[in-house]
Amino acid sequence: MLELSKMSAHAGGGEITGYFAMQPEAQDSPFTARVSFRDVLADQIVTDAGGPKGTVQGKLAGNFEATGKTADPDALLGKGEIFLREGRVQQYSLLVLVGQILQIEELKELHLEQAEARYRVSPGLITIDALILRTPNIRLSASGTVTFDGNLKLDSQLAINDKIRSQLFKAIRQNFQPSNEPGYYALDFKVGGTIGRPGTNLIDRLVGRDLSNMINSLFGGGKTDRPRKKKKRAEAVAPAAPSPSGAAQTPSLETTPMPDEEQPPPTATPVSSP
Repeated sequence: MLELSKMSAHAGGGEITGYFAMQPEAQDSPFTARVSFRDVLADQIVTDAGGPKGTVQGKLAGNFEATGKTADPDALLGKGEIFLREGRVQQYSLLVLVGQILQIEELKELHLEQAEARYRVSPGLITIDALILRTPNIRLSASGTVTFDGNLKLDSQLAINDKIRSQLFKAIRQNFQPSNEPGYYALDFKVGGTIGRPGTNLIDRLVGRDLSNMINSLFGGGKTDRPRKKKKRAEAVAPAAPSPSGAAQTPSLETTPMPDEEQPPPTATPVSSP
């Protein structure tokens, strides 16, 4: 048996230790691996991986253990947990948008009292048993799956306490129902898409689909064809007039049509016979 029992390394200012054992003479060469880490700077890890600087701050700790076969990549099984100490999450676009809608400053920059994730690894899939982010007044939680190619499917929940709930408009406040945790009111939502382009129905659940579409338009998250249709009707009624030479031009609010938008066919102009 090949055994490496005292592996150690440093990354992100923290310490990483590990254990690895393999049976090369056995069929498919089964192996066992364990890794633990502590005091790893989250911001440095995100930056080194190509992410934006300053989004996540704090110190990471956790562990991971796995078994598998070197000759069979589909035999990998494992489990682990990650904790973020002294954590802070800021300028995450979805939370900033929700914070602006609800007028909750705490959502724009989360100072975390608790941040942890527990997960399992199986062939092609990571199952998140529990993901929890908690501030003094807010709790974000999720569970679900992430495929190895980055597809997300998470059942999530935003929970707020009485202090935050009392600040909301009545129509939004009613969407938060009493949760299992005393003194907290929760709203369930979904997260899908991919890690690179996640999607969620949280805004729909907060304010309703119609208002959500309008908000997404205002923040550049989506466009409707209603203004374009109105403009087409106006052009059909009033012919275009040339602008006087030297007059100031008013910037157009019309966006460039998307490739899938249907364009009107060209109209032939009759020419008088000489």
